[in-house]
Amino acid sequence: MRRKFYYGEFVVLNPLQSRYDLMPGSVLVPLYAATNEGIYRVERLGGFAAVVGVTLGIIFLAIVGAFGISQIVSNLRYAQPPYLSTYLTLDLIGGLPFVLFIAVSVYAIVKLVKAARKFGGIANTFEGELIVPWNSVKTIVVTNVRQENVANSDVGIIFKEIGDWHVMTADGREIIIPFVDDPFNKLNYVKIKYNLTF
Repeated sequence: MRRKFYYGEFVVLNPLQSRYDLMPGSVLVPLYAATNEGIYRVERLGGFAAVVGVTLGIIFLAIVGAFGISQIVSNLRYAQPPYLSTYLTLDLIGGLPFVLFIAVSVYAIVKLVKAARKFGGIANTFEGELIVPWNSVKTIVVTNVRQENVANSDVGIIFKEIGDWHVMTADGREIIIPFVDDPFNKLNYVKIKYNLTF
């Protein structure tokens, strides 16, 4: 069974974004999440790269618009009172490309902000496949618990407890959820949150 859901509707079991290694072994591991129905294998529907691209486009257009404003302001600063009207007329004609830069930048930024809102909604949408419903789970055993380096900071290396969940089902299947962070506390949290009694 597949379904769509938004970030916040589920508990992420193995958050890969917390790992800062260049190419960790868990990069190729699917993302798993717990919901009130069971455990899902989750994938992002897309849109994240589009949001990043739109954001970079807005920044670029803002710089172009600021450049146009700075050119117009710097040209107007040199206008002298006796010849002000003549200078302003000539300067405005010469400044039309910069006015055009500003107008195009503002128009494009407004369009990109609308696009960013659309892609932002997509980026927070996930699709998951139910791999085991809670009513089929007999027990979950935490194994292979270890301390892993998740970040380097000014105060030193930050370690996190990582483990694997071995999900035993009533029909004898065993499903392994690897790289679960803080596995014992997360298991207790999921049991309480979804009122599980196994």
